[in-house]
Amino acid sequence: MSAPEAEPSRRAGSRAEAKARTHENLLDAGLAVFADRGYGAASVEEIARRAGVSVGSVYAHFTSKEKLFLALLERRADRETALAQTELAAGFDALLPALDRRLCEEADADHLALLGAEAWLYAVRSPEFGKELAEHQARVQQVVTGLVAAERERRGVRWSLDDAEVAAVVSALHQGLVQQRRLRRGSVPDDLFGRTLTALLRGLEDRIPPA
Repeated sequence: MSAPEAEPSRRAGSRAEAKARTHENLLDAGLAVFADRGYGAASVEEIARRAGVSVGSVYAHFTSKEKLFLALLERRADRETALAQTELAAGFDALLPALDRRLCEEADADHLALLGAEAWLYAVRSPEFGKELAEHQARVQQVVTGLVAAERERRGVRWSLDDAEVAAVVSALHQGLVQQRRLRRGSVPDDLFGRTLTALLRGLEDRIPPA
């Protein structure tokens, strides 16, 4: 590639990198503002101020405050999924300490716990947002179902519930323990999720007889 041809390519690359950085900065700013103010009181203006950009820049990346909020949930789910898939590859026992640690971090860190609570509350009040959040949760549930199925196959068992039902129970257990620990930290020991999940899956096992 000649120098004149390379220059536009470098400029395009720099613009794409700058756009990606701004996108992440806006998500970080949105996380802080939503957690501090709650969804209703949070404003696009404050998010823009926190990120150090114009209001127009916020709307260039997200068409609404609601879309930014959903993008935050998607980013968190993507990160959690990638970690869980990597850890599960090392075996279920290796995954449990990581799951316990992340549950405690979510319950004990204001931004994460408050973001989850705010998402649910706003969805209940807004049918439109509730539909979008339900679609997000369906995508997450599909991933959790895949992890549950992989663990079932690794164990060589059948569950007494189907994979999707097990995934729903596991997700509800996680969310409930986060809320409980948020209210009364001492009521949820650091390793309770892992111990309960181990007992739950063991109780659901229905071993496949040898052929």
